[in-house]
Amino acid sequence: MERQPLAAWVRERDDPKIANTKPEALDDLTILDLSYNSYAGCYCSSLLSELGAQVIRIEPPEGDFLRTCTPYGLLHKKEGLVYLSEGRNKFHVTLNLKEEKGREMLKSLAAQADVLLETYHPGVMDDWGLGYEQLKEINPRLIFASISPWGQFGPRSKSKMPDYENVAQARGSIQYATGEMLPDGKSYDEYPWAVPTKAGPWISWASAGTFMAAGILAALFYRDRTGEGQALDVATAEAYANFDDWGVLIYQEHGYIVERFGNLDQGGWIYCFAPTRDGAVFIGGLRLEQWQAFVDMVGKWDEWGAADFKAIGDFMVKEAQLKWAPLVFAETRKYTNDELIEMSIKYGKEGRLAPITPVIAPVCNPMEAMTDANWLDRGLFTPVDDPVYGEVVVVQSQYKLTETPPRVKWVCRPVGYDNDFIYLKHLSLGPTRLKKLKETGVV
Repeated sequence: MERQPLAAWVRERDDPKIANTKPEALDDLTILDLSYNSYAGCYCSSLLSELGAQVIRIEPPEGDFLRTCTPYGLLHKKEGLVYLSEGRNKFHVTLNLKEEKGREMLKSLAAQADVLLETYHPGVMDDWGLGYEQLKEINPRLIFASISPWGQFGPRSKSKMPDYENVAQARGSIQYATGEMLPDGKSYDEYPWAVPTKAGPWISWASAGTFMAAGILAALFYRDRTGEGQALDVATAEAYANFDDWGVLIYQEHGYIVERFGNLDQGGWIYCFAPTRDGAVFIGGLRLEQWQAFVDMVGKWDEWGAADFKAIGDFMVKEAQLKWAPLVFAETRKYTNDELIEMSIKYGKEGRLAPITPVIAPVCNPMEAMTDANWLDRGLFTPVDDPVYGEVVVVQSQYKLTETPPRVKWVCRPVGYDNDFIYLKHLSLGPTRLKKLKETGVV
């Protein structure tokens, strides 16, 4: 029997269009999401909801502030664009935890839950009688997951500074080395643009949410073996700083602080974005042979003496990169993005050092990314037909599982949309009792 080609076999099982025909890995889990005012918590529960967990998003009666975060103040059917994506697959209820009755209702929910995710400042949940030590008396199997700016202990843990994403970027050290270089002997007054530069997306919140999702899955695995729940602690700034691995190591070993280097990278050469006739491309060549291949590809083998290049480390030092970068950029400006890509592909087949070739990729804007044939074929930007918000394009799950594929079933829900369903299902509260709870400000 002839075997099916691997790509066809994987596509047949991974296609997001057929995800709804397969089981979900976490479909027997209930997660209470109390991640108020935190994209990190929302992102964490989104990852788990994509895998099938029943995520109950618990907001105060007025709704979460995160719903109002949106670029240019743009709304889609009264919903902020940020939350429109990160509310996906979740059931939304309201509950006022400042009221004693609200706290009692949460305890009843926690008694039935597998995971409770919260993002309040350390001590707040304990003051409400809803901390891990209190809730584990009700449910010893409960996994209590806390995301906070500085963690549950440490000198800064009691700080009341909000968990702002850019605070984590600022405190995590990576942004110190991100941005345009301030030339020696110059001041910010002379080079006002040469300041630390934030990452565009909310990357520190996303990193904290991702680490917590991994921690929750590990805790669930441990619970399956022991029957015991546990408390999890992720600090947003700490999670983001985890990515600055070689910056920490070089300081530890050599006492060297990595400074801003603009578009260049002291961790590699050739490794930068370069201007072209119609935009910009990324050029990557971490090996000496790839750098030589680039030099050969643009016709400078003899002029630049590429045959005599000895070690890639010689080109990674600051002075060498400042010398070579303008020469490289002068060459890339002669070509379009597509021409450089084709040159690289051709060189990998026919060049002097083939199959070695520099890596070249275009710098895409959002529209170009959304219309990229590869992502369209993999279903990354497949629209979701939401019963409340209509057809909305949100990024689908970025990973594939052949047997229990993640999926986006709906994009969001208005504040308190699922109160009737969830409170009847879990607390046996019917319309009449819910109406009274709403009138008294509990839900």
